[in-house]
Amino acid sequence: MWKSRTSSRSRCLRTSIAAGLGVAALVGGTAMAAAPSAAAAPSGATYFSAAGFNCAITDSGKVGCDLGRSVPVQQYLGLGKANVYLPYGVRQMVIDVPFLPAHPGLGIGTPYTLPGGNPPIDEVGVPTGSGATAGSKVSRGGSECYTGFHGAFYCTGPGGHGFNYYTMIVAS
Repeated sequence: MWKSRTSSRSRCLRTSIAAGLGVAALVGGTAMAAAPSAAAAPSGATYFSAAGFNCAITDSGKVGCDLGRSVPVQQYLGLGKANVYLPYGVRQMVIDVPFLPAHPGLGIGTPYTLPGGNPPIDEVGVPTGSGATAGSKVSRGGSECYTGFHGAFYCTGPGGHGFNYYTMIVAS
């Protein structure tokens, strides 16, 4: 069996890079930190649509979703118990690094959307929940995306990080 040997210097460099990416995530720079991995989904991915998102999940559990025009472009990044507002338009959401939160993608165009659009999640996924929480779920590579309570949409990656979308109307 092949074993990898790593010097303490290269371990330190990798740790510094990982720490730098983590700091970038904390200050809202996750889109820049994840740019190389937010590329187009491979052809072997499972494609589906739900709640205005066109998504793909790969065998390795990477999730990418193109946001439709009907989806608001506001995003809040949860950091512990705080929510940080990202002041720029969001066109994609990706979960591609297990230790980082879900973050905006920088892909050009709509890499997670098939020509002609993705099939609905209820045609691709399996039923989940019951009553008001009934929906459909797609699971692959340790990730899952599903619809639920009154059309809410959730995606979670292998590291436990994810995003959700729901419409809330506040009346007073």
